[in-house]
Amino acid sequence: MHAAVELLEKYGLVRDTDSLRVTEIVKRKIVRLQEELFSTVVTQQQEDYGTDLAVSREMDPFTFLASKSLRGETACGEYGCRVEKLDALGRYAALYANQIILPLPLTDPSTMDGPEEAAQEVSMAALALLRLRPLFDAGILYPVIRRSFHCRHTLRWCQEMQAIVDRASLNMMKALKDDFLVRFQLPDKAPTRIPSMYIEGPEDFLEHGQIVMLFNEPEEWRAKRWKFDDEGMVEVRGDRKLAALYRIFIGIAEDTSFYLAYGRNRNARLLTNLPGETFLLDALTGDDEVSASSAALHDCMTHSLPLLAGLPISRLLAIRHEERDSFERYRLAVRQILLQVSQAGKRIRKKEMRELFQERIEPELARMKSELYQERRRQRRRVGVGLAGLAAMVGMGAFGGIVPGVATAAAAGGVSSGIVPAIAKAAMAVAPGIAGTSLLGKAAQSYCEHGATIKERNDFYFLLRLTQEAES
Repeated sequence: MHAAVELLEKYGLVRDTDSLRVTEIVKRKIVRLQEELFSTVVTQQQEDYGTDLAVSREMDPFTFLASKSLRGETACGEYGCRVEKLDALGRYAALYANQIILPLPLTDPSTMDGPEEAAQEVSMAALALLRLRPLFDAGILYPVIRRSFHCRHTLRWCQEMQAIVDRASLNMMKALKDDFLVRFQLPDKAPTRIPSMYIEGPEDFLEHGQIVMLFNEPEEWRAKRWKFDDEGMVEVRGDRKLAALYRIFIGIAEDTSFYLAYGRNRNARLLTNLPGETFLLDALTGDDEVSASSAALHDCMTHSLPLLAGLPISRLLAIRHEERDSFERYRLAVRQILLQVSQAGKRIRKKEMRELFQERIEPELARMKSELYQERRRQRRRVGVGLAGLAAMVGMGAFGGIVPGVATAAAAGGVSSGIVPAIAKAAMAVAPGIAGTSLLGKAAQSYCEHGATIKERNDFYFLLRLTQEAES
C-alpha cells in the first residue's frame, strides 16, 4: 500500500466517496492531515529524485507527467466531473503506461490560509489517491507535489525560467482573449447557488469548448452598468474577463514550468488531451517529440477506451499482469504507429489519428475474433465426434469386462437400473486416460495450441483479451 493511501486510512478515509466528508473532520485534525499528507508525498519524491535523475537517458515513450486537464483540475471541481476525468486517466495508465507522474493539489502548509483551504486540498488529493488506489499500489501512478529539488547553483535558473514561462502565458492570454466568451451568473440563478463563470472558447484550451468555474465573488466586483438576462447572466469584459481567463493560462504556465524543472529529469513526456496545454512547451523547446507524441497517443486511443469502460481498473491490471508478453508487443505496435506519424514531419489532426488507429487496429481485432469463433466451432464438432465415438465404444464393451459385467449383473437383477448409467458416466469422466478416448484429448490440445498461436502471432491480442472481458 502506498504511504499516502495508508495515511488517509489512518484518518478514516478509505473509499473515494470519503473525500466528500473531509469537511466533517475537526479543523485541528484536518490541518494536521494536510501537513502529514504533504510531508509524506514530498519526502518520498525528494528521495526518488536524488536516485532517479537520468537526464542523459533517452525518454521513455510510456512515462508521462499528467497535465492539469487530465487530473480533473480544470473542470468545475464537482465530484462527478473529477471522477470521470480520473477514471479516464486511470484506464489510460493501466492500458499503456510504465509510469504516470501525478501532481497532487497540495501546497506548503506554511502558506495555508486556514482549515477551509486545507480541507479543500485534502479532499481533492484524497479523491485521486483513493479512486486510483490500485495504480498507486502498483507503482504505475506516482504522486508528487509541484516542487523541484535543484541545488543552489541551478535554483536561480529555475526561478528565472518560471518567470519567463509566466510572462509568456500571460502574453498568450492577452493575444487570445477575443477568442473566448466569459459570462457571469448570479448565485441565486446558478444551479449550485454559488457565483459562477461560464467560459466558451477554442477546444485546444477548453474540453468540449466550454468550462464552468465556481467563483468567490469579491465585494463590489459587479459593475453597476451590468444588465442581467432572465438566467441571471451577463457577459464579462475588460480586466474582469482577463481575471477569469487567468486561471486557465496560469495553469498552463505552472504545468509547463514543473515539467521543464522536474518531468524531463524523470524521462517523462507531458501527457495531455488539450493541444493548448503544450502551446508554451512547444514554443520554448521546439521539441514536438516531448509533447506531440503523448498528445497523439491519448487522442488516437480514444476509440478503445469506451469499449473498456465497464472493466474495473483492478481487472485491467490483472489482465496486464497475466498477458505480460502480449502487453509489451501491443505497446511496441502502438509505438511504431506513433513513430510513423512523427516521421511524417507534420502535426496530425485528432480525427486523422483516430482513423489511422482504426485502420490498423480494428481490422486486426475483427480478424482475431473471427478466427477464434471459427476455431471454436471446429473444436465443438471434433469434441462431438469424440463423444459419439466414446458412446459407441461403451456400448460395444471397449472397456474390457467392466461395463459388460455390470450390464450382465443388471440383466440378472443383481444391480438396480439406476446404477449402470451412473457407472457409465464415471467411466466417461476418467475416459481421457483410457485407450479409445484420445479424440477428446487431441481436440483439447489442438484448441490450446491454436489459442497460444493466436496470442504469439498477433500484436493486438492484449486488446482483444480486454474487449472480450468487457463484452462478457
